[in-house]
Amino acid sequence: MRPGKLTGIDNHMEFSRLTRDITIERNEAGVPHITATTLDDALYGLGYMHATDRLTQILFARAIASGKAAESIAARDELLETDRFFRRIGLHRNQPREREYWPEDVQRQVDHYCAGVNDGMKATGYTWPMWAIGFEAAAWDPTSVLYIGNLLSFGGLAVSQLENERIVIALIQSGGDEAALRELFPDRLEHVDFEILRQARGVKKLSDEALEVLMDLPRLAGSNAWVVNGRLSKSGSPILSSDPHLETNRLPAIWYEAVLRWQDNYVMGATLPGCPLVAVGRTKKVSWGVTYMKGDTTDFFIEDCRKNAEGKWQYRRDESWIDFQVRDEVIGAKGKPATMMRVLENPQGTLEVDPEESGDGYYLSLAWTGMQPRSGMAIASWLQMISAENAAEALDVAKGCPQPTLCWVVSDVYGNIGMQGNGRFPRRRAGFSGLGPVAAWDARNHWQGVIPADQLPRIYNPECGFIATANEDINEANRPKLVSQTLPDYRKRRIVEVLEQAREVSIEDMQTLQYDLVSLQAREILPILLPYAPQAIRDKLKDWDHRFDPDSTEAVLFQRFYRNTLLEIFGHERGMGPKRTLYLVTRVGFSSMIIAACDEILKKDLSLWWQTRDKGEMIRTAGEKALREKEMTWGQFNSFHFTDRFFGGGRVGRLLGFDSPEYPMPGCHATVFQGHVLQTATRESTFAPSYHFVTDMATDVAWTNLPGGPSESRFSRYYKSDVPLWLDGDYKRLAPKSEPNPTDQPEE
Repeated sequence: MRPGKLTGIDNHMEFSRLTRDITIERNEAGVPHITATTLDDALYGLGYMHATDRLTQILFARAIASGKAAESIAARDELLETDRFFRRIGLHRNQPREREYWPEDVQRQVDHYCAGVNDGMKATGYTWPMWAIGFEAAAWDPTSVLYIGNLLSFGGLAVSQLENERIVIALIQSGGDEAALRELFPDRLEHVDFEILRQARGVKKLSDEALEVLMDLPRLAGSNAWVVNGRLSKSGSPILSSDPHLETNRLPAIWYEAVLRWQDNYVMGATLPGCPLVAVGRTKKVSWGVTYMKGDTTDFFIEDCRKNAEGKWQYRRDESWIDFQVRDEVIGAKGKPATMMRVLENPQGTLEVDPEESGDGYYLSLAWTGMQPRSGMAIASWLQMISAENAAEALDVAKGCPQPTLCWVVSDVYGNIGMQGNGRFPRRRAGFSGLGPVAAWDARNHWQGVIPADQLPRIYNPECGFIATANEDINEANRPKLVSQTLPDYRKRRIVEVLEQAREVSIEDMQTLQYDLVSLQAREILPILLPYAPQAIRDKLKDWDHRFDPDSTEAVLFQRFYRNTLLEIFGHERGMGPKRTLYLVTRVGFSSMIIAACDEILKKDLSLWWQTRDKGEMIRTAGEKALREKEMTWGQFNSFHFTDRFFGGGRVGRLLGFDSPEYPMPGCHATVFQGHVLQTATRESTFAPSYHFVTDMATDVAWTNLPGGPSESRFSRYYKSDVPLWLDGDYKRLAPKSEPNPTDQPEE
């Protein structure tokens, strides 16, 4: 084959490693347009460009997923902690077998993609971060692809469920009032034996530093996606909008935009470096977007453990004692001696800690459905989505995806729209939510297989003409419970509120909705608080429009008033405790599960949370405290910096210009533009739309922006080429043909 060409940069320079009949051009934003004869070659080109533009990102991500970050990157405490975390879960043990479950065409496509990564890796050589730490790169293979997929499924998503379950366990073990906690999580803790749980050992929350490592991973922990049919659109065809939410202020961006063309076909949208998948995108016939369902696929169990006379650790089943399976994990650390970690497990899960340290007693173990065979078929599902002929086929592909738990919103050129939930959910004992641990020695508490995919949520061409999803509680009456968390539905209801009034919807209308800043939480909670508020707060907030605009001082006052109210009502010693409440309701340790649960309590007239205290007096006290704080705008209160993923934040990073000026972040956790800024142990982090994608099926065009650009190099013009668009709410044109077409510009 003749050498391919990578044009649009480097004066049309040919790359010797790009040996296939492929042409790669960049548009003005640096997005690669890969043209090939077959999809196999197009995927090879995608792999080549992932290695060209994001080599450090994919290699470091693989090191984390395989539990070898401290060994290959740096012997830092947080990397050692994440290594132990992933090695204990055992993600590294299952990947080689998973490739064998893929259909032959999927195996072939992944092989072509990996060949592209390896050729791109050879052409790129060492990146600056790799050179700085002496990182040695191994070849990319299908197991590497599976590692990256598991980072999305477990490290990025299941961990959020896991951490919420840890919060519930900590609240119970800290001695909080049992009846009040059951009221806080109604119908979710009825199966939990508080007395036994309070004796269990092994609740080991990840440190903030380790969670920061995980926050660098692709986490669809909050997202919006919606679609309107042709009856509601100006063009007469469906319009689909999708914006996955994750950390946005660390560059390079998680997602990598690309356009792949072969024969008369194309696929374009946000790809995940290291994987041949398009997370949000479209083809000639079908478009799709996803939100995280927050489905519960993890459970803690309580094990009764003892050490027998032979020195073996055992677990109880009824009155019998059985030996644990034991595996030893060697944990390496760069420049230091390796250490050994012993892991005890059984068919119900893996012990959270080694019982050798504390002796006989109750211990917590963890189970995740993603450890079951065929979980790697998720990669196959993403690739098969590219070949879907219509929305119905796309929904069937989504239904077969085992992980992570998502809501897929789709549309097609024939006018059809739909939504499909996916995921492998354990079938639990009747009445058990999965939010709290249960005794493993009672076999009735064990998982009884998985919920059939046919019982997962599905919508097809609804009468109302639109579908929206935004991480709301998707549990349906008389159906298996898929979600165990208390979830806020403010964003979903705001989207529905706007779409219910929509007629002749345009691309521009959908872009405006993606940047909507109205908080239904503020609209609904403020009337509960204002009657008890000091007069100065009532005067300031009575006519507020509930928008979290950067220049709004009202938004800051409401947020402080609301935060202090939660501290007064829920922060007493027999509740969640003052320190824990402060952590969970502020930007340091913000928990949307706790916020949603507290909001439901605030809406009640009677509650155990103020049975012996005066609700109005606590709210008044909260308001007085809020008034004592210095007035500022939301943009000052909710500001952030862009920083480099590899060098930012430290002295060297600041001196070399890796950290940006301060920017205001619009919105909050309850607005469609979910602009949330948090302060972790060592740095600020953000949670906001990581990609904006809007497409009208009447054209072959999508309108997009993202907080970043194609390149991971700070010195590339494509490092943050889209940042101005993302900040200003502007969109660029993405199409199979790179030249603009004036007939498909968005409406003014």
